[in-house]
Amino acid sequence: MLNLDNPNFEKPSAILRENSRFLVEQNRFTGPKSYDGFVGGPPLAYDREHGAVAVDSSDNHTLVYGATGSKKTRCIVMPTIRMLGFAGESMIINDPKGELYRTMARFLEDQDYNIITVNFRDASVGDCWNFLEIPYRFYKEGNLDKAGEFIEDVARTITANTGTDDPFWSSSAASCLYGLILCLFRYCKEYDKPDEAVNIGNLLTLRREMFAQKARFSSAHNPIWEWAKKDELIAASMTGTVETASDTQKGILSVLDLGLKMFIISPSLVDMLSHTTFSFDRIAQEKTAVFLLTPDEKTTYHRLVSLYISQSYQQLVQFADRSGGKLPGRVNYVLDEFSSLPSIGGCDFVQYLAAGRSRNLRFILCLQSKNQLVHTYKENAQTITANCTNWIYLFSRELELLKDISALCGEKKDHTPNLSVYDLQQLDKEKNQVLLLSSRCKPAIVNLLDISGYAPAYPVLPIKTPTRGVRVSLDFNEIKKEELRSDRFSGSNNPLFNPFSPDSDTPEPDTKSASSDKLDLDAMLADIDRKIAEIDAQEKAKKTDPSDNESEV
Repeated sequence: MLNLDNPNFEKPSAILRENSRFLVEQNRFTGPKSYDGFVGGPPLAYDREHGAVAVDSSDNHTLVYGATGSKKTRCIVMPTIRMLGFAGESMIINDPKGELYRTMARFLEDQDYNIITVNFRDASVGDCWNFLEIPYRFYKEGNLDKAGEFIEDVARTITANTGTDDPFWSSSAASCLYGLILCLFRYCKEYDKPDEAVNIGNLLTLRREMFAQKARFSSAHNPIWEWAKKDELIAASMTGTVETASDTQKGILSVLDLGLKMFIISPSLVDMLSHTTFSFDRIAQEKTAVFLLTPDEKTTYHRLVSLYISQSYQQLVQFADRSGGKLPGRVNYVLDEFSSLPSIGGCDFVQYLAAGRSRNLRFILCLQSKNQLVHTYKENAQTITANCTNWIYLFSRELELLKDISALCGEKKDHTPNLSVYDLQQLDKEKNQVLLLSSRCKPAIVNLLDISGYAPAYPVLPIKTPTRGVRVSLDFNEIKKEELRSDRFSGSNNPLFNPFSPDSDTPEPDTKSASSDKLDLDAMLADIDRKIAEIDAQEKAKKTDPSDNESEV
């Protein structure tokens, strides 16, 4: 039996007194604000008598522990979104079931929010997001260092968790993908292609062309690789794959293709990822709610969610640095099922928490278990939890987690725990009872308010789909033609050297008339044109045969 009169517990009234309060019936805030004047945040306690919810309006990050069915979403996530909505703070929300959008989007629209939906459940509906757009912008500006950071993040995230225990394969696949992205950037910039040509569809085409069978080409080498390796960064990234032993190359490419498979099996996803219909800077300037809709029955698209969070964070930090060190409005990352996502930013997520606070970036992280977090972030898991000032615990059967929380709650004078492992499993779900560890306060057993207690349900807001442009496709024929032409004159000092001739290795007699030279030159040029026409025909045939496209990637 829980002893709520234990003097080592904080009184719920003290929690309400020391924090901002949201009056449920009036839908307004009262009490102290944060030092920056913000009032929104996650709920900490509910006072039924006064109809008030204590809200942490500070820049503290919040960690929520609760097993499936413990009401994390209904008592914490949805109320957080509602109170942030009344406070006018922007938010980026991981929505693994689509439940948060269905329940909260109409309310947010009524509060004049700009609603963005990045829909991995049905990519044909909602906004578009091209994760190659930002790094290409830096590349075109000549900022290769910043472009490289974003490309590295893309390559590492896409090739993560590809089912191999040996880091060599995933590391090599990431390096190869890094080089392919650089190659696509160089091609589009050098041949003056539109910015829209930098998309995942053309990256898949480039991967296929880069590792096509040599028999498809007239020369003894791949013309795209001969062109690409002139760039030292591309060469450094890809030589270990392109010019390695055949079996090793196949192993690396199999890991790479496993990471790219989610794009291959979903043409609508490729189209959705070929444009961007919103601005990250706008999220910090206007009231905006971003819903990342993902299927909860499979993890196929979780890597894209992690990539979105990482890329948006980096963009918002840069915007804050341009704005005097802080964003003009606070942006909250409300990450339901956080521990189910692949590593966000790798080891850098620890820095996300540390650096985000001073820039008006705040995280609310919801976990099912401690083991999930350790599995994903390894030794950084403890640092992540330590950087979260608020811990809200609902229910768990994870013994290690229960022991940790019991230890944090301290002991009585008789050296028995204030909250035993047994006690932590007896919190009343019907009363929405939770354990709160907040800042420097004592542990507190408090009640929360279910989302149904805040207001009647809102009708579902249909997902809006901005106008989508036609995806720009590339065939990389300029490279093939350029390499073919240059190769005709590089094999011999003789300007009339014709590599297509069957006896091209046999020196021509010195006694040739001017008329025969002209005939040889005409024949050579005609032969070059014929070979280029053959390449064009092969490309057209390949585009009309979808089975061939899938089999080669």
